[in-house]
Amino acid sequence: MMLRTVQDVAQLPNSNAKRTRCPICDAPDIAHFVQAFGFDMDRCGDCGLIFCNPYPTATQLDLYYNSEMKDFENEFFRETFEARAMLFSKRVELIRALKPSGRLLDIGSAIGIFVESLRRAQAPYEITACDLNAAACEQLAQTYGDIEILNCDAKDLDQHNAYDVVTMWDTLEHIVDLDELLATVRRLLRPDGIFAFSTPNTDSFEWLVAGNRHVQILPPGHVNLLNTKNIVRLLEKNGFGVRDQMTLNPSLDISYVLKLLDSDPVVAGRTDAFLQNAIKDPEFQDMLSDYLVQKRMAGNVVTCAFPFPET
Repeated sequence: MMLRTVQDVAQLPNSNAKRTRCPICDAPDIAHFVQAFGFDMDRCGDCGLIFCNPYPTATQLDLYYNSEMKDFENEFFRETFEARAMLFSKRVELIRALKPSGRLLDIGSAIGIFVESLRRAQAPYEITACDLNAAACEQLAQTYGDIEILNCDAKDLDQHNAYDVVTMWDTLEHIVDLDELLATVRRLLRPDGIFAFSTPNTDSFEWLVAGNRHVQILPPGHVNLLNTKNIVRLLEKNGFGVRDQMTLNPSLDISYVLKLLDSDPVVAGRTDAFLQNAIKDPEFQDMLSDYLVQKRMAGNVVTCAFPFPET
Protein backbone atom coordinates (compact mmCIF):
# COMPACT_ATOMS: atom_id res chain seq x y z
CA MET A 1 0.00 0.00 0.00
CA MET A 2 2.81 2.39 0.89
CA LEU A 3 4.64 1.73 -2.38
CA ARG A 4 1.48 2.10 -4.44
CA THR A 5 0.55 5.37 -2.75
CA VAL A 6 3.97 7.03 -2.93
CA GLN A 7 4.44 5.95 -6.56
CA ASP A 8 1.24 7.81 -7.43
CA VAL A 9 2.45 10.85 -5.46
CA ALA A 10 5.95 10.82 -6.97
CA GLN A 11 4.52 10.79 -10.50
CA LEU A 12 2.83 14.15 -9.95
CA PRO A 13 4.81 17.15 -11.26
CA ASN A 14 6.95 18.95 -8.68
CA SER A 15 7.83 22.55 -9.50
CA ASN A 16 9.53 23.23 -6.16
CA ALA A 17 13.15 24.27 -6.47
CA LYS A 18 15.86 22.06 -5.03
CA ARG A 19 17.34 23.82 -2.02
CA THR A 20 21.03 24.62 -1.94
CA ARG A 21 21.07 25.79 1.69
CA CYS A 22 19.80 24.19 4.89
CA PRO A 23 16.23 25.19 5.87
CA ILE A 24 17.26 25.44 9.53
CA CYS A 25 20.82 26.82 9.72
CA ASP A 26 21.17 28.19 6.15
CA ALA A 27 24.48 26.39 5.67
CA PRO A 28 25.43 25.59 2.05
CA ASP A 29 26.93 22.20 2.99
CA ILE A 30 24.15 20.04 1.55
CA ALA A 31 24.82 16.47 0.39
CA HIS A 32 22.68 13.61 -0.88
CA PHE A 33 21.73 11.21 1.94
CA VAL A 34 19.43 8.61 0.37
CA GLN A 35 16.65 8.16 -2.15
CA ALA A 36 13.47 6.65 -0.73
CA PHE A 37 10.16 5.94 -2.46
CA GLY A 38 11.17 8.11 -5.41
CA PHE A 39 12.11 11.14 -3.30
CA ASP A 40 15.62 12.48 -2.61
CA MET A 41 16.59 13.07 1.00
CA ASP A 42 19.56 15.40 1.58
CA ARG A 43 21.56 16.06 4.75
CA CYS A 44 23.04 19.28 6.09
CA GLY A 45 26.71 18.83 6.97
CA ASP A 46 26.48 21.60 9.57
CA CYS A 47 23.39 20.96 11.73
CA GLY A 48 22.55 17.44 10.51
CA LEU A 49 19.01 18.09 9.26
CA ILE A 50 17.81 15.37 6.87
CA PHE A 51 15.17 16.77 4.56
CA CYS A 52 13.26 16.01 1.38
CA ASN A 53 14.88 17.98 -1.45
CA PRO A 54 12.97 19.30 -3.23
CA TYR A 55 10.09 19.36 -0.79
CA PRO A 56 6.85 17.82 -2.08
CA THR A 57 4.22 20.20 -3.43
CA ALA A 58 0.89 20.94 -1.77
CA THR A 59 -0.82 18.83 -4.46
CA GLN A 60 1.44 15.87 -3.73
CA LEU A 61 0.86 16.17 0.01
CA ASP A 62 -2.90 16.47 -0.47
CA LEU A 63 -2.92 13.22 -2.45
CA TYR A 64 -0.74 11.46 0.11
CA TYR A 65 -2.71 12.51 3.19
CA ASN A 66 -6.06 11.76 1.61
CA SER A 67 -5.02 8.32 0.40
CA GLU A 68 -5.72 4.92 1.94
CA MET A 69 -2.43 5.32 3.80
CA LYS A 70 -4.04 7.62 6.38
CA ASP A 71 -6.88 5.16 7.02
CA PHE A 72 -4.27 2.42 7.46
CA GLU A 73 -2.32 4.63 9.88
CA ASN A 74 -5.44 5.31 11.97
CA GLU A 75 -6.17 1.59 12.11
CA PHE A 76 -2.58 0.93 13.22
CA PHE A 77 -3.00 3.52 15.98
CA ARG A 78 -6.18 1.78 17.13
CA GLU A 79 -4.42 -1.59 17.29
CA THR A 80 -1.49 -0.17 19.31
CA PHE A 81 -3.57 2.28 21.35
CA GLU A 82 -2.86 0.87 24.82
CA ALA A 83 0.89 0.58 24.34
CA ARG A 84 1.08 4.11 22.99
CA ALA A 85 -1.08 5.55 25.77
CA MET A 86 1.36 4.16 28.32
CA LEU A 87 4.26 5.87 26.55
CA PHE A 88 2.43 9.19 26.73
CA SER A 89 1.93 9.05 30.50
CA LYS A 90 5.41 10.45 31.25
CA ARG A 91 4.82 13.28 28.77
CA VAL A 92 1.68 14.22 30.69
CA GLU A 93 3.72 14.30 33.92
CA LEU A 94 6.33 16.57 32.34
CA ILE A 95 3.74 19.03 31.06
CA ARG A 96 1.86 19.15 34.37
CA ALA A 97 5.09 19.95 36.19
CA LEU A 98 5.54 23.03 33.97
CA LYS A 99 1.90 24.07 33.54
CA PRO A 100 -0.47 22.33 35.96
CA SER A 101 -3.70 23.52 34.34
CA GLY A 102 -5.18 25.77 31.66
CA ARG A 103 -6.20 25.59 28.02
CA LEU A 104 -4.36 22.95 25.97
CA LEU A 105 -4.26 22.66 22.17
CA ASP A 106 -3.10 19.32 20.77
CA ILE A 107 -2.13 19.66 17.09
CA GLY A 108 -2.24 16.47 15.05
CA SER A 109 -4.36 14.57 17.56
CA ALA A 110 -5.12 11.64 15.21
CA ILE A 111 -7.46 9.28 17.09
CA GLY A 112 -6.74 10.78 20.51
CA ILE A 113 -4.01 8.76 22.21
CA PHE A 114 -2.64 11.82 24.01
CA VAL A 115 -6.14 12.99 24.89
CA GLU A 116 -6.78 9.60 26.49
CA SER A 117 -3.52 9.86 28.45
CA LEU A 118 -4.60 13.26 29.78
CA ARG A 119 -7.96 11.79 30.83
CA ARG A 120 -6.40 8.81 32.60
CA ALA A 121 -4.10 11.14 34.52
CA GLN A 122 -7.09 13.35 35.40
CA ALA A 123 -5.11 16.31 34.11
CA PRO A 124 -7.23 19.44 34.61
CA TYR A 125 -6.94 20.98 31.15
CA GLU A 126 -9.55 22.45 28.86
CA ILE A 127 -8.65 20.43 25.76
CA THR A 128 -8.86 21.35 22.09
CA ALA A 129 -7.89 18.68 19.56
CA CYS A 130 -6.90 19.75 16.04
CA ASP A 131 -6.35 17.42 13.08
CA LEU A 132 -6.53 17.64 9.28
CA ASN A 133 -8.02 14.17 8.86
CA ALA A 134 -11.83 14.14 8.90
CA ALA A 135 -12.12 10.45 9.84
CA ALA A 136 -9.84 10.94 12.85
CA CYS A 137 -11.89 13.94 14.00
CA GLU A 138 -15.10 11.93 13.68
CA GLN A 139 -13.67 9.26 15.95
CA LEU A 140 -12.49 11.89 18.41
CA ALA A 141 -15.99 13.34 18.52
CA GLN A 142 -17.51 9.93 19.19
CA THR A 143 -15.05 9.12 21.98
CA TYR A 144 -14.50 12.53 23.57
CA GLY A 145 -17.72 14.43 23.11
CA ASP A 146 -16.90 17.06 25.74
CA ILE A 147 -13.73 18.48 24.15
CA GLU A 148 -13.41 20.97 21.31
CA ILE A 149 -12.46 19.29 18.04
CA LEU A 150 -11.18 21.25 15.06
CA ASN A 151 -10.88 19.59 11.64
CA CYS A 152 -8.47 22.09 10.09
CA ASP A 153 -4.86 23.18 9.69
CA ALA A 154 -3.60 24.85 12.87
CA LYS A 155 -2.19 27.75 10.84
CA ASP A 156 -5.77 28.66 9.86
CA LEU A 157 -6.82 29.21 13.49
CA ASP A 158 -7.41 32.91 14.17
CA GLN A 159 -6.82 32.87 17.93
CA HIS A 160 -4.05 34.92 19.55
CA ASN A 161 -2.55 34.15 22.96
CA ALA A 162 -5.32 31.62 23.48
CA TYR A 163 -3.57 28.57 24.95
CA ASP A 164 -1.45 27.81 28.00
CA VAL A 165 -0.07 24.65 26.39
CA VAL A 166 0.36 23.64 22.75
CA THR A 167 1.40 20.04 22.09
CA MET A 168 2.45 18.31 18.89
CA TRP A 169 3.44 14.66 19.05
CA ASP A 170 5.35 13.08 16.16
CA THR A 171 4.04 15.70 13.76
CA LEU A 172 6.95 18.11 13.24
CA GLU A 173 8.67 15.70 10.84
CA HIS A 174 5.64 15.92 8.52
CA ILE A 175 5.76 19.73 8.18
CA VAL A 176 7.45 21.33 5.16
CA ASP A 177 7.64 24.93 6.43
CA LEU A 178 8.87 24.65 10.02
CA ASP A 179 9.28 28.42 10.43
CA GLU A 180 5.64 28.99 9.47
CA LEU A 181 4.55 26.31 11.93
CA LEU A 182 6.50 27.82 14.82
CA ALA A 183 5.15 31.29 14.01
CA THR A 184 1.67 29.78 14.30
CA VAL A 185 2.48 28.20 17.67
CA ARG A 186 3.89 31.48 18.99
CA ARG A 187 0.72 33.28 17.94
CA LEU A 188 -1.52 30.71 19.62
CA LEU A 189 0.45 30.51 22.88
CA ARG A 190 0.04 32.84 25.80
CA PRO A 191 3.24 34.71 26.75
CA ASP A 192 3.92 32.32 29.64
CA GLY A 193 2.77 29.25 27.69
CA ILE A 194 4.52 25.95 27.02
CA PHE A 195 5.10 24.29 23.64
CA ALA A 196 5.74 20.56 24.03
CA PHE A 197 6.46 18.27 21.10
CA SER A 198 8.22 15.09 20.04
CA THR A 199 9.90 14.11 16.80
CA PRO A 200 12.43 11.45 15.72
CA ASN A 201 15.99 12.12 16.93
CA THR A 202 18.55 11.31 14.24
CA ASP A 203 21.37 11.50 16.80
CA SER A 204 19.87 8.56 18.69
CA PHE A 205 21.27 5.07 19.15
CA GLU A 206 18.91 3.51 16.64
CA TRP A 207 19.58 6.20 14.01
CA LEU A 208 23.36 6.02 14.41
CA VAL A 209 23.10 2.29 13.81
CA ALA A 210 20.41 2.18 11.09
CA GLY A 211 21.61 5.28 9.19
CA ASN A 212 20.09 5.63 5.73
CA ARG A 213 18.26 2.33 6.20
CA HIS A 214 16.10 3.65 9.04
CA VAL A 215 12.42 2.77 8.86
CA GLN A 216 11.44 6.39 9.62
CA ILE A 217 12.79 7.61 6.28
CA LEU A 218 9.31 7.94 4.82
CA PRO A 219 8.94 10.72 2.27
CA PRO A 220 6.63 12.37 1.39
CA GLY A 221 5.23 11.82 4.87
CA HIS A 222 8.46 12.53 6.76
CA VAL A 223 10.06 15.56 5.10
CA ASN A 224 12.20 16.97 7.96
CA LEU A 225 14.14 14.68 10.29
CA LEU A 226 15.83 16.52 13.15
CA ASN A 227 18.15 15.94 16.10
CA THR A 228 18.53 17.35 19.61
CA LYS A 229 20.98 20.06 18.50
CA ASN A 230 19.24 21.47 15.43
CA ILE A 231 15.91 21.47 17.29
CA VAL A 232 17.46 24.03 19.64
CA ARG A 233 18.70 26.09 16.68
CA LEU A 234 15.30 25.94 15.00
CA LEU A 235 13.49 27.03 18.15
CA GLU A 236 15.90 29.88 18.93
CA LYS A 237 15.63 31.13 15.35
CA ASN A 238 11.86 31.34 15.81
CA GLY A 239 11.81 33.00 19.21
CA PHE A 240 11.61 30.04 21.57
CA GLY A 241 13.85 29.12 24.46
CA VAL A 242 14.28 25.51 25.52
CA ARG A 243 12.99 24.68 29.02
CA ASP A 244 14.03 21.04 28.90
CA GLN A 245 14.92 18.37 26.36
CA MET A 246 14.72 14.65 27.02
CA THR A 247 14.99 11.43 25.05
CA LEU A 248 12.54 9.00 26.61
CA ASN A 249 11.78 5.32 25.97
CA PRO A 250 15.28 4.02 25.08
CA SER A 251 13.90 0.48 25.16
CA LEU A 252 12.35 1.22 21.75
CA ASP A 253 15.81 1.97 20.35
CA ILE A 254 17.19 -1.27 21.74
CA SER A 255 14.35 -3.44 20.41
CA TYR A 256 14.62 -1.85 16.96
CA VAL A 257 18.39 -2.37 16.79
CA LEU A 258 18.00 -5.99 17.90
CA LYS A 259 15.61 -6.59 15.00
CA LEU A 260 18.05 -5.01 12.57
CA LEU A 261 20.93 -7.11 13.87
CA ASP A 262 19.05 -10.25 12.87
CA SER A 263 18.51 -9.09 9.29
CA ASP A 264 21.19 -6.62 8.20
CA PRO A 265 24.98 -7.27 8.39
CA VAL A 266 25.68 -3.57 7.78
CA VAL A 267 23.89 -2.76 11.02
CA ALA A 268 26.18 -5.11 12.96
CA GLY A 269 29.20 -3.05 11.88
CA ARG A 270 27.49 0.20 12.83
CA THR A 271 26.56 -1.21 16.24
CA ASP A 272 30.21 -2.10 16.82
CA ALA A 273 31.22 1.42 15.82
CA PHE A 274 28.63 2.93 18.18
CA LEU A 275 29.89 0.88 21.12
CA GLN A 276 33.54 1.66 20.32
CA ASN A 277 32.73 5.36 20.47
CA ALA A 278 30.38 5.18 23.48
CA ILE A 279 32.85 3.29 25.65
CA LYS A 280 35.12 6.35 25.57
CA ASP A 281 32.43 8.38 27.36
CA PRO A 282 32.95 8.34 31.17
CA GLU A 283 29.18 8.35 31.78
CA PHE A 284 28.73 5.28 29.57
CA GLN A 285 31.65 3.65 31.40
CA ASP A 286 29.84 4.19 34.71
CA MET A 287 26.61 2.68 33.38
CA LEU A 288 28.47 -0.25 31.84
CA SER A 289 30.30 -0.78 35.12
CA ASP A 290 26.98 -1.03 36.97
CA TYR A 291 25.68 -3.48 34.36
CA LEU A 292 28.78 -5.70 34.62
CA VAL A 293 28.51 -5.75 38.40
CA GLN A 294 24.82 -6.68 38.31
CA LYS A 295 25.41 -9.43 35.74
CA ARG A 296 28.61 -10.69 37.46
CA MET A 297 30.55 -10.09 34.26
CA ALA A 298 33.44 -7.98 35.54
CA GLY A 299 36.95 -9.31 35.01
CA ASN A 300 37.67 -10.19 38.63
CA VAL A 301 35.49 -12.36 40.81
CA VAL A 302 35.33 -12.15 44.60
CA THR A 303 33.91 -15.23 46.27
CA CYS A 304 32.85 -15.74 49.86
CA ALA A 305 32.50 -19.39 50.91
CA PHE A 306 31.60 -21.29 54.01
CA PRO A 307 32.33 -24.87 54.96
CA PHE A 308 29.61 -27.44 55.10
CA PRO A 309 29.14 -28.82 58.59
CA GLU A 310 30.99 -32.05 59.29
CA THR A 311 28.93 -35.21 59.27
